Amino acid sequence: MCSSYSRKQIQVLFLGCSANSSQVIIVAMWYKKEEQGRRVSWFYVCNSITSIVGGLIAYGVSSLHSKFASLRVFYIAIGAATMAAGVLVMLFLLDSPIKARRFTDAEKVAVLLRIKSNQSGTQNSHFKKNQVWEAFTDGRVWVVAVCVMLGSIPNGGLSNFSSILLTTFGYTSRQSLILGVPTGVVGIFFVLLSGWLSDRWRDRSTVMLICIIPTIIGAAMMIGLDPGGHPKNKPALLAASFLSGSFGASFMLLLAWSSSNVAGHSKKITVNAIILIAFCLGNIIGGMSSLLALGCIALTQLALAQTFRQTQAPGYISGKISIVACLSALCFVVVGLEFWNDYLNKQNVKKMAGMSKEEQQLLRDKMAFADQTDRSNIFFVYTH
Repeated sequence: MCSSYSRKQIQVLFLGCSANSSQVIIVAMWYKKEEQGRRVSWFYVCNSITSIVGGLIAYGVSSLHSKFASLRVFYIAIGAATMAAGVLVMLFLLDSPIKARRFTDAEKVAVLLRIKSNQSGTQNSHFKKNQVWEAFTDGRVWVVAVCVMLGSIPNGGLSNFSSILLTTFGYTSRQSLILGVPTGVVGIFFVLLSGWLSDRWRDRSTVMLICIIPTIIGAAMMIGLDPGGHPKNKPALLAASFLSGSFGASFMLLLAWSSSNVAGHSKKITVNAIILIAFCLGNIIGGMSSLLALGCIALTQLALAQTFRQTQAPGYISGKISIVACLSALCFVVVGLEFWNDYLNKQNVKKMAGMSKEEQQLLRDKMAFADQTDRSNIFFVYTH
């Protein structure tokens, strides 16, 4: 039978690149800031879709009786789909407006003029060390990394232990596989809705809070209704499990934040790398038990950091508490980040105060595709 950890792997194998830095950078090169949230949500929603597909495949494969282990059949099917998707991406994905072979020169210019107001430029093949340095010295970047870590610790636990938690609520192992499907549906709803709302309101932070709070409520319900592995209300606990699928949209919004709030091609690449490292570290901490079970002996020194401990089965009370604590802290950090971006916008307005409208327009046009960082461009507008 496929384990909950195996269902997690489907997201890595089938469409694992859906949240990588290259796609975020591509979105930033093609779309206006007020369009980027929706576009990022359209590829990130594949994580939720693969949760549904993974649950269905795992449920079907678990009933097979053959010489091949069900886990191997699972990986062969998903691996083949991944390879096919990779070939399609290689053949049809356009990496930048400038290198789009199917576009005429006039169409390339039209695309560039369309995103001129972003003040974030487009692809640049020159690696700029000063931009990399700025990425590491920009405090906002590390605040976002903290946000990603706080959101990824619960993700590591819930993704790896969701099926196990369902069994502690009174469901069988096979039932837990199929019951993961509604959680994916909830994820789809929140990812697409948050992408649309964040563009419509031009506000990533408020929408992020809307995505985080339902998961906090769900985790609190799990603590109150199943404190020690003895469920008090089975339907309510199942509903709480479904609610936990909402917070994944917050990471999607952090990707959209990066797309909208960082300028300079080398800086963008560096910032996205930092964000994804933070994401991986958070998942490692949150799902440490699963990694140890796979023989990652080198990580035993981090055992104290694991949130879902075998010694606390079947209640896993510390894991549930960590979800509430991390996501509650994330809410405060997100609000702080919102005020920080507003402050930077006001500072840029003050810098422009002594310039005439003609001077502003000339400099704005010059800076639009100069591949300057957001901190070097007074016309850059931060999205909170």
